Amino acid sequence: MSEDGKDTKHVSCLNCFKRAPLFNMLTIEELNNIECHRTEVTFNKGELIHKSGTQSSHVISFNAGLAKLYLEDHKGRHKIIKLIKAHDFFVSPGVFSNNRHHFSIKTLTKSSVCMIETEVFKQIMQVNSKFAFEYISLINNNLLEITAKMHNLVRKHNTGKIAETILYLESEIYQTNPYTFNLSSSDIADLSGMGRDSAIRILNEFNNEGIIEYDKKSIKIVNRDLLESISENG
Repeated sequence: MSEDGKDTKHVSCLNCFKRAPLFNMLTIEELNNIECHRTEVTFNKGELIHKSGTQSSHVISFNAGLAKLYLEDHKGRHKIIKLIKAHDFFVSPGVFSNNRHHFSIKTLTKSSVCMIETEVFKQIMQVNSKFAFEYISLINNNLLEITAKMHNLVRKHNTGKIAETILYLESEIYQTNPYTFNLSSSDIADLSGMGRDSAIRILNEFNNEGIIEYDKKSIKIVNRDLLESISENG
């Protein structure tokens, strides 16, 4: 039943166009097995999908919406590692170690996810080598992405960090120019590894210098060559 009270047709894993590409490696029998051990959940904007430190009982296939994957320190400060969008697949690193989540995930928009029981995921990994290979490739790419981000946060000045974030949002998340974004100024700052006031100041400077057009909820890249140069050189 949908939120407006109308019946909605259930779509099985076999026929789902929202599933992550990783699932193309599965057999019909394995997809049917997942179908029997998954739950589709809708989260409103700002809701936690899971919190760091909690038990990792499910892996997540992200169907629709946008969420942030972040680290949180003991003072409650956030460091956004990456954004998660439709067709992304996320498995906590703790699934194969201490069975705990090591990141928190919170929605930035209304989102739909399939939560698949961890044990079923592990069983398929053990018998389907193609699926296991693609999964290892996926987590290696994620590791490289996170490593590069941490390196850039250390070596780049704030202008370079903001330029990198603008380009990341355009190429990896919204895939259009201009783009309307769902992040707050604090989210932009956390994603860039700096304070909110500094992030807003640099965005306004880029706007005044004609590098971008920025109006708090949308960005248009005007001078791409210069923006890429700022991002690269920090």
